[in-house]
Amino acid sequence: MRWLMLLLLTLYLIPEPVLAQAAPRGCFSKAEENAEQIVRLGLRLREGATGCDGQPWNMHTQDLWDQVDQKLGARFAAQTQIRRGAFVREFSDDADNRLEMWNGRIVMYFRHHPLSEVYCSEVKTQLEQTLKSGWGVIARVAKTSVDEVRMDYRACPK
Repeated sequence: MRWLMLLLLTLYLIPEPVLAQAAPRGCFSKAEENAEQIVRLGLRLREGATGCDGQPWNMHTQDLWDQVDQKLGARFAAQTQIRRGAFVREFSDDADNRLEMWNGRIVMYFRHHPLSEVYCSEVKTQLEQTLKSGWGVIARVAKTSVDEVRMDYRACPK
C-alpha cells in the first residue's frame, strides 16, 4: 500500500509534460482503440442529433443527445483522455496539433454526412436505447467501427 501512495505522490509532483515522455509504440493498445471507437461514436451521435433534429427530418434528437451527454458526459470525457494519452505518446512533439487535425477530420465527416430518414432514425434509436440501457449500448455499438479505426491506427500486437 505504501508503494501505491509513493507512486501517486510521485505522479502528482511530476509535471505532465515529463510524464508524457513515454516512448512511441507505433500502435494503439486495445483500451486506446476502444476509446477511439467510442469517441467516434459520440461524435457521430452528437452531429447526427444536431442534423436530424429539425427540418426536414424532425426527429427531435437534440434533446435526446443533451440527455445522453448529461448522463454519460463524464464517461465520454474519460475515453477522450485515454485517446489523448495515445496521441501524446505517439506524437509527443506535435500531439495537440495532430489531435486537433484528427478531431476536425472526424467532426467534418459526421457533420456533413448525408442525412436520410434511415440514418436519422438510427441515430434516434441509438440515443433512445442509450438513455434506456446506459453505457453498454455505447460500448456495443462502438465496436462496429473497429475496422474503420484500424484503417487509421495500427493495433498493438496482443
